[in-house]
Amino acid sequence: MKFLFIIVALLAVGAATTIAVAGPGTRFGWWDYGTGLAVMRAMKLPAIIMAGVAGILTLVALVTGSGLTFLLLVATVAAGGAAMVPFKFEQLVGAYPLIHDITTDFDNPPAIVAGAKQPRKNSAEYVGRQEAPRSSLTIAEAQQKAFPDIKPMVLDISVEEAAKRAQSVIADMNMDVLQVERRGEATVIEATFTSFWFGFIDDFVVRLTPEGQGTRVDVRSKSRVGLSDLGANAKRIRDFFQRLKLHASKG
Repeated sequence: MKFLFIIVALLAVGAATTIAVAGPGTRFGWWDYGTGLAVMRAMKLPAIIMAGVAGILTLVALVTGSGLTFLLLVATVAAGGAAMVPFKFEQLVGAYPLIHDITTDFDNPPAIVAGAKQPRKNSAEYVGRQEAPRSSLTIAEAQQKAFPDIKPMVLDISVEEAAKRAQSVIADMNMDVLQVERRGEATVIEATFTSFWFGFIDDFVVRLTPEGQGTRVDVRSKSRVGLSDLGANAKRIRDFFQRLKLHASKG
């Protein structure tokens, strides 16, 4: 019986470990992101099954007084927790439109210039008039429907001051600045965000334009790979605006 307990525990931990390394394997270049996502999805059912079997055997071990109860319990929790990752991923895919380029300005979105020169699978160009995958809406229309709150912000400070505060917020959000440059009257900050688990890189562009006595802030956040960003780019823009507004209010 102990041999069975050990085998089940090892299989459960193995399933959990396979899901856990799907992301880092992508981040460190062992395989591409498509393979990492495929491995994660493929291991969902095995992880659920092994968590269930290990859970049952945990009860058996507890009743029989086996010294392997703790090992089985750890294996159950590990496999069950790992199985929730692809399950949550699938939930997010269904909850958001299949878009990965979010902007506050549909007519003249902040251009990705520095980021366009770096490795990417998604074009740096904005294609908001194209139809979103599996939808009758354009990409721009899909964004407006899903994230109607993503709009430009106007600050009652100069462009120069807004640029300093924007760069401070970008640093606080663990993004890396690629370049800061003047484009006509506007100051444009290009940065990138790298996700922790898979190492996905998203471009983040902030354009600061004089408007009256203040500054209009437009933002664009775009994933370099993938079809759907699972709402991450819209969330990042919201977070940036909240932080920037707080910085501006401090004077």
